[in-house]
Amino acid sequence: MLRGLEATATAVTDQRRIVVRERLRFARDLHDLLGPRLSAITLQCELARRHLDSRPDAAHDQLTQALSGLRDILEEARRVAHGYHCLSLETELASNRDLLESAGVETEVTLPGTVLPAPLQTVLATTVREAVTNVLKHSRARRCRLAVETGNGAVRLTVTNDGVPRAAPPAAAGLGLRSLAERVMAVGGSLGHARIPPAHYLLEARFPLS
Repeated sequence: MLRGLEATATAVTDQRRIVVRERLRFARDLHDLLGPRLSAITLQCELARRHLDSRPDAAHDQLTQALSGLRDILEEARRVAHGYHCLSLETELASNRDLLESAGVETEVTLPGTVLPAPLQTVLATTVREAVTNVLKHSRARRCRLAVETGNGAVRLTVTNDGVPRAAPPAAAGLGLRSLAERVMAVGGSLGHARIPPAHYLLEARFPLS
């Protein structure tokens, strides 16, 4: 009987661990997939308010993009709730280029020369989102480059921007970057970021193509 009770207690403990792990996964997915997009929409609304009197056409464009982003968030929330949240890297690069350019940042995009697996595209797309959000929040960028390149059995994503304040403190990983690092490591990749004097910033993610 004692062994039976011990076995039952072990099973209950394992089930609790599974529940906790699943809750953490769900929370991470919500943050990584929706957090950067909500930050971007907030920025678009702030730009629209700023341009409302002097540039009503620009304000209208910003609000239109914000509304489109809200619709995307609704769809992605549904996908997360159903456990399916694959993202298109090409679509994400295009939407973030539009977002940066609408904020006055000249943006260059380099696409990979091959079709990448869907799970890898999702991690890359999520990384692009977080990186662009940080560009808009923590710099006065005038130029930004989003590049995804393949070669030697690996994929390399780099996001480079100027406009980093000279007095900026040493780069430290916030919640978004820490969560991204976990995601990247889960598929065998690595994530790095650094301030490059005099005023540039680089985020780099590498993944094995296998």
